[in-house]
Amino acid sequence: MQAIDFGRPVGKTHPPFIIAAFDCRELATFERACAAIDAAADSHCDAIKLVGMPWSWSSRLYARAERRRIAMLAPALDEKAIYRLDWLGAPALYLVYDWSDLEFVARAARTGKPIVLQVGTASEAELAEVVATARTNGNGGIALVQSVVDHELACLDLLRCHGAVVGISDRSHGPALALAAISRGASIVEKRLSLGRDGSRLLPEVASIVRGCEQAWAALAADHRWVFN
Repeated sequence: MQAIDFGRPVGKTHPPFIIAAFDCRELATFERACAAIDAAADSHCDAIKLVGMPWSWSSRLYARAERRRIAMLAPALDEKAIYRLDWLGAPALYLVYDWSDLEFVARAARTGKPIVLQVGTASEAELAEVVATARTNGNGGIALVQSVVDHELACLDLLRCHGAVVGISDRSHGPALALAAISRGASIVEKRLSLGRDGSRLLPEVASIVRGCEQAWAALAADHRWVFN
């Protein structure tokens, strides 16, 4: 499995890449979206994913994320979104299998950026086609992420068969599932979060998850040392 570059290398021999995921429809205002970026950065997450981000906010939010030195991701749901996200300097393109076809994957790959694919309902054969399409049309690499809500993590073994970086989108409460996924070889942990009224209350919880994931990864091998968070 070859590491991919999200602004720093991500893969089996590198510290886990932690994504704090927020829904802009819940955040509701530009100011709270900025607060979410700050909370993720202050918690030492590697990236923030904003779902449902209004395009009128996008350039200012990407600029804020760059100032806070945190990668920012947003789902690309159509070709216009690919063009916009590429122009905005997104470090990677986040695709959802259930809303994508092979030509869409090819178009994303041709930007040269890495792809994060939430695999959704894709079969093994369909995933093999997606991975082959991404590799044929670009050299940015592809990561496969499965949405999970419980401790059934056998999906990681299946995803790893495609020779891709693998991870989970964790919708559970607390750190247990994220830590278990790291021990099963996940290189990416996306944690679904809500900001609440006071964003500062989020910091200890998320910082604990980040540090816990790094320690779980470090425990897998004697030569593993975290150096980014």
